[in-house]
Amino acid sequence: MRVAFEEARKVLAEKLEKHGVPAWQAEKVGYEMARNSLEGIYTHGLNRFERLVRNIDEGIVIPGTEPELIHSFGAMENYDGRLGLGITNALFSMSRAMELATEHGVGIVALRNTNHWLRAATYGYQAVEGGFAAMCFTNTIPNMPTWGAIDSRIGNNPFMMAFPRRNGSPIIVDSAMSQFSYGALELARLEHRTMPVDAGFDENGRLTKDPDAVIRTKRIIPTGYWKGAAMSFALDIFASALSMGASVAAVGRLDGDEHGVSQFFMAIDYRKISDEDAVDDIVEGAIADLKSSIPSDPARPIIYTGEMTGRIREENLKEGIPADEGVWQRILSL
Repeated sequence: MRVAFEEARKVLAEKLEKHGVPAWQAEKVGYEMARNSLEGIYTHGLNRFERLVRNIDEGIVIPGTEPELIHSFGAMENYDGRLGLGITNALFSMSRAMELATEHGVGIVALRNTNHWLRAATYGYQAVEGGFAAMCFTNTIPNMPTWGAIDSRIGNNPFMMAFPRRNGSPIIVDSAMSQFSYGALELARLEHRTMPVDAGFDENGRLTKDPDAVIRTKRIIPTGYWKGAAMSFALDIFASALSMGASVAAVGRLDGDEHGVSQFFMAIDYRKISDEDAVDDIVEGAIADLKSSIPSDPARPIIYTGEMTGRIREENLKEGIPADEGVWQRILSL
């Protein structure tokens, strides 16, 4: 089925308010979660909403709280997220990083004791709309074995980079450090399809494309095998050390669903040192060269990272957001 974006946004916000979320936060979270589905990130939109509401009811997400400053030094600050809503905490943190970058050229905010921010690209779009380049990443519960291991002791720790583009969709990289996120596996299972390439190991230790088998074993593959495992570990150290927060190991020792994670946000006002017109020429030249690549499949044109989002948004605005009927009915019944 398909649901109109405005209807989805309104329903999500209303349901959040009924579960104790102040109106200003409910509007922001409802909008961003509906927007995720609107732009094709179904795993972190409507499909994730029931889990967010459950986390609120369990008390591990605390509505109405805002980040509290811990330390500040020049272009760097760290905050305690006070177990607030992950989306509003992250929006605050990137906004503050942008303010620091306006003053110093670079702004860094580290955030501890916060919750799932849903979609990392949200904060990239927030930055590029203000003319900033940006980077952010988060740690998670232990949900991925390091390379060569069986048990999960590292997180898939999503990482995002964004660079503005004067004309056309910005350059956005939003990637977990696993070959596929658990959300992507859950969506594939919901749609009764296999993954296009191996996603992890089954109960017999064999590589498999079956999302259900990987979800059962929790043995997802790091992106690039050992390289993704190394990146995951380094991102965890940066986020937890700079925020003085919980590492993946410490998050894993907390009772209940994932909460209390650590995050890192950086905004860069490149205009302080680079001519904006010259930068635009560099970006457009690089995109043009990339898109002149010879496609291995003529039916699939070459795209740059972030290019498809605008097209998907326009289609879903016109046709409605694709939604699993069962998921939508459960949201309505909350």
